[in-house]
Amino acid sequence: MEYTPNSIASKALRNIKSLENYVITFPTPKDVAKWSIRNDLIVEIGFGNGELITRMAKARPNDFFLGIESSEISCKKAAMLSSKLGLKNIKFLKGDARFLIREIFPDKSVDLVLAFYPIPWPKVSHSKRRLMGKEFLKSVVTVLKRQGKFVMVTDDDNYLEWTKENLKHLGISFNVHQLRPIKATKYGRKWESFGKKSWSIVAHPRHFEMKRILEGCNVPHAHLKKLELDELEKLSKSKFVDENSNSIVQFKGMYEGKEGYLLKVLSVDGDFPQMFYLLVKRQKDGWLIKLDDTAKVFKTPAVKKSVELAAKRGERISPQQQ
Repeated sequence: MEYTPNSIASKALRNIKSLENYVITFPTPKDVAKWSIRNDLIVEIGFGNGELITRMAKARPNDFFLGIESSEISCKKAAMLSSKLGLKNIKFLKGDARFLIREIFPDKSVDLVLAFYPIPWPKVSHSKRRLMGKEFLKSVVTVLKRQGKFVMVTDDDNYLEWTKENLKHLGISFNVHQLRPIKATKYGRKWESFGKKSWSIVAHPRHFEMKRILEGCNVPHAHLKKLELDELEKLSKSKFVDENSNSIVQFKGMYEGKEGYLLKVLSVDGDFPQMFYLLVKRQKDGWLIKLDDTAKVFKTPAVKKSVELAAKRGERISPQQQ
C-alpha cells in the first residue's frame, strides 16, 4: 500500500480523535453516576492492549466499561481498537488504580472489577508496588454494589497466597478457583504456552470507612503585593515532608517567562505522585500564584500545599478558591 501525505495525515487525525473520544483524564463521581445509568458498570485494571475489555464491551452494549492503566501506550492502543470497533460504551483512564479506585468511585457504585495477571513484584524491596495490598482491597470491595464482585487472576502462587492472607486479615469474603489461563489476554496466552496454571480470587463486597483525600480539597490561588525573588529561588530547590498527612512537596526548579515565573513541582500524596507547574504571574497590583493552566493534576492536599508554600514567599492579600 502506498502512503501519501494526505493518507498519513488522515490516519494521524483519526488517532487523535480516538484518544479524545475514549481516553479521559479527570473523571469525577458525577461521571461515575452517569455511567451507572447503564445496566452494569465494569472496571478492568491493567487492561494491556485492551483486547479483553473491548471484546466484553462489544458483547454487552448496554453496559459501561472503564479501563484503568498506568501505561499511556496501552491507553492509546485500546482507544484505537475501540474506535475501529465503533464502541460507544467504553472509556480508558491512565493512572494508578490504587488511587483512582478509592478517589473516583463512590461506595456501592461498581458491579464488577477485574484485574488479570497483575505484576507480582516478587522482591521484598518492591512489595509496596503490589496492587493487592490491604488498602487497595479495602477500597475495591467498598465501591462494589451489593451483588458486585472483584475478580483477580494470577499465575503466581506466592502472589496468590499473599493476596489471600490480606483478604483474610481484613475479613473479606472470597473464593479461590484454579482455571486455565485466560486466552483473551496476552499474558494468559503466554502462560498457557508455558503450561502454567492460573488461579482466580473472587472477592465480595464489604464496607470500610475510607478517607478520600479529594473530597473538599480546593486549591487556592493567592495575590501578593510583592515578590521576594531570592526567596522564590530558594523555594525552587526545597523539599517539604509532612509525616502527619504522609505527603511530600518538592520544588524542582524555577523558569522565567514573559508573564513571570514557573515553578516545577513534584507532589506525593501517600504513594500517588504528580508533576506540575505553578505560575507566578505579574499583575498591575502585584503578583498572582496559581496552578498553571496546563497543569493537569488531581487537586490533592499536597498540590494545595505547594500553592500555600509558594504564597508564603510574599505578602498574601486575599486567597481565593478556584
